[in-house]
Amino acid sequence: MTKDKILKNVSWLLFDKVIRILGGLFIGVWVARYLGPSNFGILNYAIAYVALFVVFVKLGFDKIIVRELVKNTKIKNRLLGTAFILKLIGAFLAIFSIFISLFFVETDSLTKVVIFIVAAGFIFQSVDVIDYFYQSKILSKYIVIARNSAFILSSLLKVYLVLNQSQVVYFALASSMDVFLAGLFMVYIYKKTGHKITKWRFDKKLAIRMIKYSWPLAISTFIISIHMRIDQVMIGNMLDKEQVGIYSVAVRLSEFWLFVPVILVNTLMPYFTELRDTNHKLYYQRLTQLYSIMFWMGAVFGIFVIMFGKDLIVTLFGIEYVGAYLVLIFNIWNGIFMSQAIARGIWMINENLQKYRLYNNIIIVVINIVVNIILIPRIGISGAAIATFITQFFGTWVVSFLWKPLRVSTWAMIKSVNPLYLLNYKMK
Repeated sequence: MTKDKILKNVSWLLFDKVIRILGGLFIGVWVARYLGPSNFGILNYAIAYVALFVVFVKLGFDKIIVRELVKNTKIKNRLLGTAFILKLIGAFLAIFSIFISLFFVETDSLTKVVIFIVAAGFIFQSVDVIDYFYQSKILSKYIVIARNSAFILSSLLKVYLVLNQSQVVYFALASSMDVFLAGLFMVYIYKKTGHKITKWRFDKKLAIRMIKYSWPLAISTFIISIHMRIDQVMIGNMLDKEQVGIYSVAVRLSEFWLFVPVILVNTLMPYFTELRDTNHKLYYQRLTQLYSIMFWMGAVFGIFVIMFGKDLIVTLFGIEYVGAYLVLIFNIWNGIFMSQAIARGIWMINENLQKYRLYNNIIIVVINIVVNIILIPRIGISGAAIATFITQFFGTWVVSFLWKPLRVSTWAMIKSVNPLYLLNYKMK
């Protein structure tokens, strides 16, 4: 695996994120200003609520399939076919579960309609297995082309909706349309690059094996979804949808920089898988260096937001969203621990330690919910941001010490605060 190939892949992924960040920022600001905190809150409440059920679609397969495709390309069609069917079944289970759950949640009919429209996108996410294939080949440019084409078209649709003063339900439709078009374009490119979906096959034995290895990751995905989105759902239920809208502005801005850790991990996963088998010592040194990169990226962004965050929010979204400033600060600094946890995912997958991620996440999501219940009624949306920061810190640097197999990785993340690890990966 050459450095040139990795750099090309990173370049494509960076291009993808730059387009999405700039386009998403422009369109997102326009939509937020047009809808106002209340309707913008309804849309984001629906997105957060639906995300709680993403476990049925994700199934924890992504990195496992990438790993298996790297190791054995001969079973490509059985891997992709099996994953596709399982994800499709999961999508329908997710929608059905959402339908049942809404009998127990007190919310207005408009919000329920928006929730179902957003949830429809689950069906089209089954095609994401094509993305796993190109990740294993470090050829993300094809997925970038597909998803950006869909993003541009759905963004143009949102512009049309704003200009025509459309209701919030139509913006939910635009979100689902983005997922649908992305899936359609991925299928087209997959065919154009010489591959055939008609060769995909469902393998029952392989499905059982995939579920066996991925169930800890699947449950972990569910727990993470709760941890990431429960704050917006609880704000909507304990306060109101307008506060969800203000909170969502901070969440969206804080997510802009987290694309870098995700890109690095997705690109470097095959590299670290091979390195583990060829040079075990270098493997751990490189992981520590990666943890250090994650920490200091987050620190730089955190300082920037403290200095300019309020002006940034008012300039982009308007004075009615200024209440998102303190939330933005905590969410940005929380990103340090999130990005390190994302990086540790490489190591946990390669070492088959997924179950400990599950244990970790169960503990921190309980802490998160409890702290949210305590802080949201007292200090509002800032309490939710503080709760997330506290639990992410404990989950990444403290709770991990409970499990002996994770201690070496946890200690490496803490050591990586030393900036010299950025310059010399051979430090001890």
